[in-house]
Amino acid sequence: MSKLERISTGVPGLDSLIEGGIPKGSTLMVVGNSGSGKTILCSHFLYDGLTAKEEKGLYISFSESKAQFYANIKTLGMDFDKFERQTKFAFLDFASLTKDGIQDALEEILATIRTINPKRVILDSFSAISLAFEHQSEARTTIHVLLGKILRSEGITSILVMEIPYGKENMGSGIEESVVDGIIQLDHREDNVLPIILRVFKMRGTSINREPHVCTISKNGMILYPKQGLRLTYAASEERIFSGIPGLDERIGSGFIKDTTTAIIGTSGTGKSTFAFQYIAEGVRKGEPGVFYSLEENADGIRMMAKGYGYNVTELENNGLSILLGSVEDDNPDALIANLAAEIKRTKAKRLVIDSLSAFESKYKNDMYIIARRLISLIQEHHLTAVITILTTQKSGFELSGLGLTSLLQNIILLRFVEIQGRMKRILAILKMRGTEHDESILEFRISSENGARIVGAIDKDYMGIFTGVARRAE
Repeated sequence: MSKLERISTGVPGLDSLIEGGIPKGSTLMVVGNSGSGKTILCSHFLYDGLTAKEEKGLYISFSESKAQFYANIKTLGMDFDKFERQTKFAFLDFASLTKDGIQDALEEILATIRTINPKRVILDSFSAISLAFEHQSEARTTIHVLLGKILRSEGITSILVMEIPYGKENMGSGIEESVVDGIIQLDHREDNVLPIILRVFKMRGTSINREPHVCTISKNGMILYPKQGLRLTYAASEERIFSGIPGLDERIGSGFIKDTTTAIIGTSGTGKSTFAFQYIAEGVRKGEPGVFYSLEENADGIRMMAKGYGYNVTELENNGLSILLGSVEDDNPDALIANLAAEIKRTKAKRLVIDSLSAFESKYKNDMYIIARRLISLIQEHHLTAVITILTTQKSGFELSGLGLTSLLQNIILLRFVEIQGRMKRILAILKMRGTEHDESILEFRISSENGARIVGAIDKDYMGIFTGVARRAE
C-alpha cells in the first residue's frame, strides 16, 4: 500500500495528531464557534504553503472582507499582501454576496483557479454561503459542486469552514460532513488558561489522535500544545545518584537509583525546597546539568534561599543549573509540560526538580493523577533522576495525600515537625526506596545557614507518638 503524501497544516503541534499532515488532495472541514481561531488555522495552512512549499493559495471568503482579513492576520506575522503582489495568492471577497450573485461568484472562483493554479484553497464559510440562498439545499448543492467536481478534480487540498452557534453541538447540516475527508473542531472557552480546545474527529486514511488539545493564540498565531504520553517504563539501573543531603545517602544504599523519581512530601516550612535545591546543586557540582522547575516561587526567591545556605548561585547557573519558572494560573498543564520538555532538551539535563507538584491542585485537583503521570513519563523519556516536592497537611500517622500519586513514585521521603520536650524538631521517614534496603528509623534533620539540610541521626527509640506531632517517652 503506497504511503499518502501529506500537506502540513502550518500549525505547530497539529500535524503530529494526523500522521504528519492532511492527505494531499483531500478536503478538510474546520468547525467551531465564534472566536475559536478557525480563520487563523486556515491562514496558517495557506501561509505554510506559500512560504515553505512555494504552493500558491486561494482564500474564498463569504464572511470577512479582504481589508479585515489582511489587517487582522498581519498582526500575527502573516503578510499575504506580499504574495498577492507576486500573483501567488488571491483573496476573493464575497462578504456581501446575495443569491443573484451566486453564479457570477462561481465563475470568478473558477477563473481564479485557472489563472493562479492554487494548490491550497480555503472556503470560508458554509454558514455564510447559506445566507445567500433561500433554501439550504441549494447551498449544499453548491458546496457539492465546488468541492466534489472542481477542487478535487484539480488535485487541490482544501478547507471548508463551518460556524457552530454557541449552545449548538452538531457540526453541520450532515451533507457537507459527508463530502469532506477530515473534521477538526475548535471550541472557544472563556478561560485565559484553556482558551481553545481542538479535537480531530476524522481524517480518511489517517491514524488520528482524538484527545482534546489546548491551543492558544499568540503574536505568532496559533500554537497547539502536544500532550506528553502516559506510558511508563521503569528502567533497571545499579548506578547511584548522590542526594546532596549530608547523612542521607548512607541510609538509602549510597544514593538514589539512577532514573528514579523521589517525592519529598511535607507540610509548609519542613524543608522540601531546601532538600530539592541541595539535590540539584549536588548534580551541577558533579558536572550533571539540572533544571529546577519552580511552579510557586520566583527566581529571585530561589536564588535568595540558596544564597542563604552558602551557595554561589551565579556559579551554579554558569555551570549547568537552569531555574525555570511556570505559573499554573497563567498556563495550562500541557503548556507547562511542553515548556519543561523544551528546557530539558536545551540544557541536556540529567537531574530535575519540580517544586511543587501541589501547585496544580488548586485548578486541576481532579486531573492530578494524569498530570503527575505525564510528568513522570517525561522524566523517564529523558532518563532523568528527579525530585518532586508535594505539599501535604500534617495529620496524625502516615497519611500522605488524597491524590493517589504514591503508586507512580519509586521513592518517598516524608518530612514533618514534631514537638519533643518542649522544642520543635524536624524529622523525616524514608517510606519507600525502590530496590534499596533503607534505614527505617525516624531521623532528625536540621537546616542551618552553614550546611542547609543535614541528617543529625535517629530519634531516641524511647519516644512514642512521633507521628502524632507530640512525642512522649514510653513509660
